[in-house]
Amino acid sequence: LRIWDVLGCGGFLLTNYQEELSEYFEIGTDLDCYYSSEDMLDKIDYYLTHDDIRSRIAQNGYEKVKSMHTWQNRIAELLKIIIANS
Repeated sequence: LRIWDVLGCGGFLLTNYQEELSEYFEIGTDLDCYYSSEDMLDKIDYYLTHDDIRSRIAQNGYEKVKSMHTWQNRIAELLKIIIANS
């Protein structure tokens, strides 16, 4: 849930990798993930010194949520699943 909250507010998100993220977002374009503690620290250092890249990723994530992940789209997807499993 925090993923939608952060991106929907225009924030930059660096989160632990979860396989299902790639179903909804392009990692490295809409948000970024780390795969280990060392990777997390490296990426924190990188993004703190690259404001332009961090801002672009945050904007991409916001635009993705705003355009593709609306309540209407989520409800339509749920209805398709319900109908397919009826």
